[in-house]
Amino acid sequence: MTQPAEPTAHRLLAVEDDPDSADLIVRVAARCGYATRTSPDAELLRETIREWQPHVITLDLCLPNIDGMEVISLIKESAFTGELIIISGQADWIRDLTRNIAIESGLSVPPHMSKPVDLRRLRDVLTGIRDGKGT
Repeated sequence: MTQPAEPTAHRLLAVEDDPDSADLIVRVAARCGYATRTSPDAELLRETIREWQPHVITLDLCLPNIDGMEVISLIKESAFTGELIIISGQADWIRDLTRNIAIESGLSVPPHMSKPVDLRRLRDVLTGIRDGKGT
């Protein structure tokens, strides 16, 4: 699901291979005023980040043919300066470890979320980011 981005609109890229999860994330984001795009894998991720310049990326840690750590490296190499939100069904310790590594890599990463995602919490985080209130 892709919505056209306005030049000044906040943009969210959902890196998620499960269509239902991706749909939930982009619907919540759209209701929070974000233009949205999804990417089911990391194949075009670097180009999408550079060309579209999202403000927020949500990341599932289990993607086809690539793991979350590799995706974090791609995001970092793409000069992404927004917020990276990890949303995954992986164990808490894996989400914690991945978040810590992403932070050590210089990325801004609010507390992670588990699947199924708490839609109210996601909305609150996205609204806070959009309004510049932090997470």
